[in-house]
Amino acid sequence: MQDVTLKALGGEIHALVGENGAGKSTLMKILAGAYQMDSGEILLKQKKVSISDPKSGRESGVGIIYQEFSLVPDLSVAENIYLHLLNQKKRWMHWSEIHSNAEALVLNLGFEISPRIKVRQLSTSQQQVVEIAKAMSENLDILILDEPTAVLAPNETRTLFGVLEKLKSNGTTILYISHRLEEVFEIADAITILKDGRVTRSTPTSDITQDEVIRSMIGRKLEVFFPQKENSNTGKFKMEVKLWLNKIRLIRLQD
Repeated sequence: MQDVTLKALGGEIHALVGENGAGKSTLMKILAGAYQMDSGEILLKQKKVSISDPKSGRESGVGIIYQEFSLVPDLSVAENIYLHLLNQKKRWMHWSEIHSNAEALVLNLGFEISPRIKVRQLSTSQQQVVEIAKAMSENLDILILDEPTAVLAPNETRTLFGVLEKLKSNGTTILYISHRLEEVFEIADAITILKDGRVTRSTPTSDITQDEVIRSMIGRKLEVFFPQKENSNTGKFKMEVKLWLNKIRLIRLQD
């Protein structure tokens, strides 16, 4: 990473895009405290903060959800959401209060999921909701999502987008890493593009096209990699395959 500046507003869904190896996940892991930066500074609400590890990141109001969920399948929804409380030196756990708070968190995201049900019994999209509720239980101002739709079916992606819009309306900043530009243009208010560890462009989504995003990501027009070919000298076919009921019945070769 070199001279990278990323600015995101409160209550904004800000997408981070770039080719593999561009530095997207590295930048977000620095912000969340998983990696340490060599230089620079992090400002949250116009105040400089020091984030040395994920715990201090969450205490500063920054949380991250990776592609692989960090839920414990054999624990309940409430136990997963408030797992961070288990290391506190308290003699009693007020489970009625924990169940009530967990249910309220999930309801605030627009879902009704029993806080007592085990996570292994939930669908993938419901598990993601629990993961987000778990993050928001620590009063985050910034939520980072790393390729959140990679494991979701199309209808589950719609569910996720509804949750993100809900968080956005509550003032949470969403930093959204994705390779799927159609999703980015649907959900994001702003886009920052990375190439080789540098920001090539940062702009409101309404001020850029998908072709311009691709050009900023790869450094040239897509046509350079996939030029249009014209072939007017089409010869005779070399192979013909016919299928019936998913079985190959005829293969014919001809010069």
